[in-house]
Amino acid sequence: MNTYTETYDFLVSIIGNSPYGILAIDLEGTVIMCNELALSNLVIDQKVADVLEVDILDLVQGIPTLYQELSICIQKGRRPFDLNDIQFEQQHLNIKGRRILNGMIITTEDITKTKELEQASLNAMFEGQENERQRIAKEIHDGIGPLLSTIKLNLDAVKREVGTTSERTNKKINAMGELVHTVATDLRSISHALMPGALRDFGLSTALQNLANKANDSEQVEVNFYQSGMEQRLDQNVELGLFRIAQELINNAFKYAEAQSINIQLIRHSDHILLMVEDDGVGFQKEEWARRSDKGIGLPNIYTRTKSLNGNFTIDSSPGHGVSAAVEIPI
Repeated sequence: MNTYTETYDFLVSIIGNSPYGILAIDLEGTVIMCNELALSNLVIDQKVADVLEVDILDLVQGIPTLYQELSICIQKGRRPFDLNDIQFEQQHLNIKGRRILNGMIITTEDITKTKELEQASLNAMFEGQENERQRIAKEIHDGIGPLLSTIKLNLDAVKREVGTTSERTNKKINAMGELVHTVATDLRSISHALMPGALRDFGLSTALQNLANKANDSEQVEVNFYQSGMEQRLDQNVELGLFRIAQELINNAFKYAEAQSINIQLIRHSDHILLMVEDDGVGFQKEEWARRSDKGIGLPNIYTRTKSLNGNFTIDSSPGHGVSAAVEIPI
């Protein structure tokens, strides 16, 4: 056996036992070497021997993102590329392309299990947050609420006993009663925000309409809500996630946007739900915002929540032109 054959067999052995799927193509895009894992990852139902000398583009037509990237690479001098978290046939793949002397090496990595663990971790985190919100809301409703009602009743009893003997005392009692009423009202609002009954009982559209109505009570910003195709309820986790995202976006608009109006849209399409929140405020420069150290956790939380629902979050803004945020969740 000559040295060339030994070297080739050694290379084939390495590629065949690699933990990554590997495809090598020449300058024209013809497959010159691959391993079984690459075919498995790309769901190519052929044997290794059958794909050799085949045009790579013929093999990956079912993966539009990869097909487009490889087409550009072959046409424009084997430009390196990284495709991260490509979803295909219930799989999540990382695919990389790198130049070699007379072609390209394409590596594929199945990260499906990693993504599943990440998804489970996100779900557990948000479930824990919601459980804590429910606990606090219950404490307010069942514990602090009745105590405040009792205080109010006792103040009323004291007021009746004092009668009109002391105007100054009556004023103090009235002031304390108003404070108790204000605290009770604020706590009720906090309790409803922590666990909105409308969301639980009537669904996302009703909960968002109530959210808009309460925001309008401030008389500072006009908040409008529009919905389409929402006759049927969504999965509980999707409803809750979209509601929390809408809360965060509206809160950001109130705190930072200096907006006059906020529009919320909830639209059901055949394969996804679209939530849009737009304001006419001061806007911001996205590049500058990304560099800031005091940007808070609002938008990162929205990105994380959207990711936990396998969705996409996009935000568009520029100084003086408000903010337009969109969340798409597959259904």
